[in-house]
Amino acid sequence: MPFKPIDPKPNFTKLEEEVLKFWEDNQIFEKSLEQTRDGKPYTFYDGPPFATGVPHYGSILPSVVKDLIPRYQTMRGRFVRRRWGWDCHGLPIEEITERHLGISGKKDIEKLGIKKFNETCRSLVLQYVSEWRKTIRRIARWVDFDNSYKTMDRDYMESVWWAFKQIYDKGLVYEGRKVLLYCPRCETPVSNFEVAMDNSYQEVTEEAVTVKFKVKPSTSAKGLRSGSKLMSEPVEDPTYLLAWTTTPWTLPGNVALAAGKDIEYSIIKVGEENYIVATERIPEVFGTNIKYQISNIKFKGKDLVGLEYEPLFEVDKINKDDKNHKAYKVYAADFVNTEEGTGIVHTAVVYGEDDYNLGLKVGLPVVPLLDEKGKFNDQAPKLVKGEYFKDADKIIKQDLEKRGLLFDRRPHQHAYPHCWRCGTALYYNAIPAWFINVQKIKKDLLKSNEKQMNWYPEHLKHGRYQKSVEAAPDWNISRNRYWGNPIPVWKCEDCGKNTVVGSIKDLGLAKNNFFFSRHGEAEHNANDLISAYPEKKPSNLLPHAKKRIQAAAKRLEESGNKIDLIFASDLIRTKETAEIYGEYFGCEVKTDPRLRELNVGIYNGTSDSEFKKKFPYHQRWDKAPDGGETNQQVLKRMLDFVNETNKKYQGKNILIVSHGDPLWTLQRHFGSELPYPGFAQPFALDVSIADLHRPYIDEVVLVCKHCGGKARRVSEIFDSWIEAGSMPFAEYHYPFDQKAIFESRFPGQFVVEYIPQTRAWFYVMHIMGQILFGKAPFEHILTTGTILAEDGTKMSKSKRNYPDPWLMMEKYGVDALRFYLVNSPVMQAEDLNFSERELSVVYRKNILILWNVYNYFVTYANEAGFEPEPKDLDRDLENVLDRWIVIKTEKLMLEVESGLESYDTVKATRTILAYLDELSTWYVRRSRGRKDLVFFEVLRHCLLVTSRVMAPFTPFISEIIFRNLTRRDIISVHLTDWPKGVKLGKADEKLLADMEEVRSLVETGHSLRKAKQIKVRQPLAKLFYITKSGKSLEVGLVKILADELNVKSIEHKKTGEVDFEWKISAELKQEGLARDLERTVQEMRKNRGLKVGEMVNLSYDTEDEELLAAMQLFDTKKTYIKEVEKVKGIKGEEVEIQNKTINIKI
Repeated sequence: MPFKPIDPKPNFTKLEEEVLKFWEDNQIFEKSLEQTRDGKPYTFYDGPPFATGVPHYGSILPSVVKDLIPRYQTMRGRFVRRRWGWDCHGLPIEEITERHLGISGKKDIEKLGIKKFNETCRSLVLQYVSEWRKTIRRIARWVDFDNSYKTMDRDYMESVWWAFKQIYDKGLVYEGRKVLLYCPRCETPVSNFEVAMDNSYQEVTEEAVTVKFKVKPSTSAKGLRSGSKLMSEPVEDPTYLLAWTTTPWTLPGNVALAAGKDIEYSIIKVGEENYIVATERIPEVFGTNIKYQISNIKFKGKDLVGLEYEPLFEVDKINKDDKNHKAYKVYAADFVNTEEGTGIVHTAVVYGEDDYNLGLKVGLPVVPLLDEKGKFNDQAPKLVKGEYFKDADKIIKQDLEKRGLLFDRRPHQHAYPHCWRCGTALYYNAIPAWFINVQKIKKDLLKSNEKQMNWYPEHLKHGRYQKSVEAAPDWNISRNRYWGNPIPVWKCEDCGKNTVVGSIKDLGLAKNNFFFSRHGEAEHNANDLISAYPEKKPSNLLPHAKKRIQAAAKRLEESGNKIDLIFASDLIRTKETAEIYGEYFGCEVKTDPRLRELNVGIYNGTSDSEFKKKFPYHQRWDKAPDGGETNQQVLKRMLDFVNETNKKYQGKNILIVSHGDPLWTLQRHFGSELPYPGFAQPFALDVSIADLHRPYIDEVVLVCKHCGGKARRVSEIFDSWIEAGSMPFAEYHYPFDQKAIFESRFPGQFVVEYIPQTRAWFYVMHIMGQILFGKAPFEHILTTGTILAEDGTKMSKSKRNYPDPWLMMEKYGVDALRFYLVNSPVMQAEDLNFSERELSVVYRKNILILWNVYNYFVTYANEAGFEPEPKDLDRDLENVLDRWIVIKTEKLMLEVESGLESYDTVKATRTILAYLDELSTWYVRRSRGRKDLVFFEVLRHCLLVTSRVMAPFTPFISEIIFRNLTRRDIISVHLTDWPKGVKLGKADEKLLADMEEVRSLVETGHSLRKAKQIKVRQPLAKLFYITKSGKSLEVGLVKILADELNVKSIEHKKTGEVDFEWKISAELKQEGLARDLERTVQEMRKNRGLKVGEMVNLSYDTEDEELLAAMQLFDTKKTYIKEVEKVKGIKGEEVEIQNKTINIKI
């Protein structure tokens, strides 16, 4: 049997797991990389996720696309490097760490100690790696997970330093005070695009207030004095300026009021009081319940300038700092409008960008009244001192009302920013920070967006993205936090000037040269045993190891590295290895338990290969065997030893002899891409500073290059977005390593993420690429929409308003999920309301249809004994249906390729869906009963091409079909080239058009039959048809039309309408009955579970003359009936056909 029989009711979960095992056992991913290594590079950027949560639909979607496009490009012969990465720094990790440690806020962190806090951050940052690995594997994403880069790696951090220094040297970095969104929970400013990215503006309803600011009678506003007796001399009736605000908590900090210079204002009298408001706002401010009189006096806002008023609250610090007497006056400002409020705006300077700019312009005192936690500080009025800013609203309103200064209060709905990470309400605060001057490079950003960047969908180019760049403020790149890449600026204590460091070498810390060697091969290695401390059995070096170690020592010496000091693990094999090195270099050997082998706990002394199966390398980082330790713990002790040794000695060549895993952790930590350490194969590492994080880097004191004084590092760390923006080059450790490789692969060809990243990751990468390399970092940007719950709300774990991804994969298979996602509107930057019902439709109309066609081929090809020949399909085909489906298959290749070349997965998948429908419901259905060689050759060709075309979309079913239907040396569909379609000729296009017309005629014929209530199984004498061209169809198409509509003859008419000859003769009726009988028997076979080709006998009993006649026309071949016999009184199944009864038994 040439083809492996398949289950018509497949368990796709089981089949997909088998494919995964096949890929892993045969290293198919690795083979695909090796096969294309000499091909033209195709670079795509893989945005590193945080490993602090489990994957969800929002992370599965881009991962599917990041697998689909690389698979396609690999099939096109391109070399697509796929390396996983982890985002390790920033607020998400710090927040988790605070919860883990049971602390909150900076004071708690500093009391605990930055060192312990950051060590905990490091230990928690990759806590969900195994969950990510499991999901990424299951969704069939091919990526190098083991060699992942991490933004906390020293090499990555150093590349970011290099980038910062380049930007600084270009004059694009400055330190300044700006009004920024600030999170009191995280105690740090937040980027404007971080808030915009995750839709962190929430609609809230809060009480807005209109406040009375009492005008001093001795005001010096010249316009009012000259235009109004009321204000030119003291009056009995008090006059107030009315100002409206949605943030009452800012009122204690009020230092001025702002009016629009060209806005018209009026004086309104209510009882014994006068109020000044914008004329246009009078109806809204006073409403219908207040009796008021409008004065005839009108004036412009510019006439209010200089008008003095009494402060709402006495703040000593404001009075003390107001040396030029600028506070508590009215000023003109462009940001005042009459769309809401009173036309007069109160300003506290530090709590708004417009306010702050006005304050700087006119010289208002800048007095922050909130501390880092958002509580009122000691400078604040007594009634709010120590209160959280949001809680103070109520206190302030009550106080103002009590003093008669609260004119109005009413609910107001508005969008308020919240922290993207912790959900805390933010506020604007004027704080010092480091910035990249985006304004200086905006023209370049807009130019490269126009000329170098292709957006999908296209409207984003000149819409959302261009507008966001045009409106972008300078980028705040600093954070007042702990776990992150420290800003490499050292400020001199004497002259105050900056020294900017762009590399570890610039720190000037290299005191010693370190070399590392794994021990020589020992007895336990040869016996496949693990030997850790305590050694259960002595494991000495093997006889040949000594010569290899001596050769290694010689290589070290010949490279100019004579060893001065040797340290070793205290296990037998490492001591023996170190002694051979020591004998060669004339050095004493010292041992230290921190250099020991990984503690494997209960597995000590057991099989090494079995241990590796249970604990593969990638799991050892954060998973410890019972009684053992993790490689993360190993790294800590290794680093402690290295740091201690480096401080103790100076100018020495130091050799450390240890074991595989401990040395491997050091390699990974220091960013080295060296392979896993081999026996007695020394290598060098720069360990001058093991960790660039705080507090270690804070201990480094530099000599000021300007005056020779002491320079200490500034306290801020980088915003983690600068690391994300550095990803294209930092993952290579550019420019320190792989310089030529990176430059040959820059800019990248492709990047994909969901649409909010247009203002975040895409934007920061664009900035970094433009400044550092003078160009956009990518050519094609694909943006997806957001996946929501089925009801259109945000997916929520607590609400459980979406189906678990793993349950969906188990129920429908990964192929169905992948196809559903990339065929949905989410791939056109529209939101997708995830629907299991829609997923099930894709499963039925794509995966199952393809499987059923595949099953049909295998079943009947095996029955017919079809043996495929090792040659391409002969395109000179007689059967018109064969010719048509081959042309359709060519078109499939062309159109899917066109879709993928334009990054339009929806176009590509719709083409596939249409093709599968035509293959199944037209070609295969119209070819039922055919057992000729050509039919099987054609259908096999269609399935093999389909498996290759669909391989990037549905890698599992494509692999299954390909492997069963091919006998070539290529063992995987993912190692094949992309099938190249041939451009269709005029004859091809004509046949497609003619077949389309046939299908249209069939549809019309079926509608006519339905209207007459005549089943298709009932033959009719004749069909009359017309065509668009007025010409008759070719013979093969006429036969298809006749078969499909079940007519005995067909007549072409040049005019008129499609119609049948409706008279049914006795012969035709008998034939219709026979077809109904055949269908009934087929259903009975199916219900009995009989296989195709399985022959059975049939007996029946009926006295109906018409049924007896119909049985003479019964097709035994089609129904696989060996013998038919009429048996009186048989106990079978009684069925009714056209109101006639027959008893049938098979």
